[in-house]
Amino acid sequence: MVKKIKGFLMRGNIIDLATGVVIGTAFQKIISAMVDKIFMPIIGVMIGGVNLKDRYFEVLTVKIGWGEAFQATFDFVIVGTILYFFLRALGQSTEAKPQVDDLLIDIREELRKLNANKRS
Repeated sequence: MVKKIKGFLMRGNIIDLATGVVIGTAFQKIISAMVDKIFMPIIGVMIGGVNLKDRYFEVLTVKIGWGEAFQATFDFVIVGTILYFFLRALGQSTEAKPQVDDLLIDIREELRKLNANKRS
């Protein structure tokens, strides 16, 4: 059983996944620091010196921290934008690639057209 577990953990895709998670975690720390220390203070100054992270509203006795939600959304948008440009710089397509089934259907349709033309 230990041998099977070791084989499972040492497969290439598991190691690649673990590497991606570690790098992604470090990347997220960088982006969060940029947002917390650079972008959000600039936005705060632009809207009158307000620290959005501390902003909330109350419903009955519950505090709804909309400022932190805004900042998390801003983090997400920045990470997505940087990832998009990073993948483009690497030359990888960010568009969805056609699935094998779609390609096979297209091939089948082309073959049907060719056969119909031969019969005519």
